[in-house]
Amino acid sequence: MGISFSIYPRKDHVKKDGTAALYLWVTIDRKLRKYKLLYYVDPQKWDWKNKRMKSFGPLSVELNKYISDELAKVNTIAVNISNRGKSLSFDEFESVYLSNKFVDFYGFIDNYIEINKGKLSPGYLTQIKAEKTKLQQYKQSLSFQDITFDFICEYEHYMRNVLHNKTNTVHKTLKKIKSLVNTAMIQNESLYSRSPFTGYKMTTEPTHREYLTKEELDKLYSMRNEFSGKLANVVQYFLFSCYTGLRFEDIGNLKFRHIQPDRINSKILKTGEQITIPLTNRAQELLPGVGKPDDPVFRILSNQKTNDYLKLAIEKVGIDKNISFHCARHTFATVALNSDIPLEVVQKLLGHSMIRTTQIYAKIVNKTIFEQMKKFS
Repeated sequence: MGISFSIYPRKDHVKKDGTAALYLWVTIDRKLRKYKLLYYVDPQKWDWKNKRMKSFGPLSVELNKYISDELAKVNTIAVNISNRGKSLSFDEFESVYLSNKFVDFYGFIDNYIEINKGKLSPGYLTQIKAEKTKLQQYKQSLSFQDITFDFICEYEHYMRNVLHNKTNTVHKTLKKIKSLVNTAMIQNESLYSRSPFTGYKMTTEPTHREYLTKEELDKLYSMRNEFSGKLANVVQYFLFSCYTGLRFEDIGNLKFRHIQPDRINSKILKTGEQITIPLTNRAQELLPGVGKPDDPVFRILSNQKTNDYLKLAIEKVGIDKNISFHCARHTFATVALNSDIPLEVVQKLLGHSMIRTTQIYAKIVNKTIFEQMKKFS
């Protein structure tokens, strides 16, 4: 099985400053994969015939040396794999190349996303991509060698004090970075003598899950026709989420082909799992008529605009709570459990892979029961 490789700038994705990222193109068994490298270059100064930078001074000399070194490294990896009697494949190649401590961490993430399409949930891969963008705002170029214990502490400080991220947001970000570093370490045990996260303590804090009670939900539903325009539209798909448990992105992805007379058959974007949700009478009444199979069921505004209109609607009906769209899912879970729907059924409807996630709502219901009983005192 042969291998060929070259380096090119990505001329179809030029930044505002006129530069484009360098990519390593590797072909094995007539299959091509691209790996983002550390440098950005001006495509106008690239010698496409010789696959090098045109000569324009000391920087071009430095870049061409880097290109030569990178190509030599790829060749060495291929030769070593062959000498070990291994069959040359992308798995073998990447197990060495992608875990090298001097490889661009962002390039590693790009390739991680690419090779895990269809393996990991689309929602999770979208989160990884978002974390990469966030990290790039802090440090534009980042190699594995840069990721140290001190770097992790400094990035935490940046998230808390510059981005004003809350504790749980910081935890989620660092947890994903740690997972990526661990993946690289599994592929190449010589990457670090020990994980840069060793000794680093990631903390979380309890969160308050706001939701509408059954009475508040009934009130909003009964007053829904008092709204008009965008406000009515937002209330409509918020209520639909309250009666189905669908996330914001899944409501936006909902097509008429997913709707049957008494149920929804759709795929959850976050997990990629197929789910069936029975439609209650109220959920059916909230559906906006008919459309072509691939037409969206609802006209969804941005998450921010949705929450702005939603807060206004909640105020208008006299509910004194800080409600965002995600509270619809909390509302669905708590109302369902209060209606004696078994925990395992609610777990299935919410698409939770682990029942302990659903048990959080059960704790909320138990707390509500105790609070109500105090009224008898």
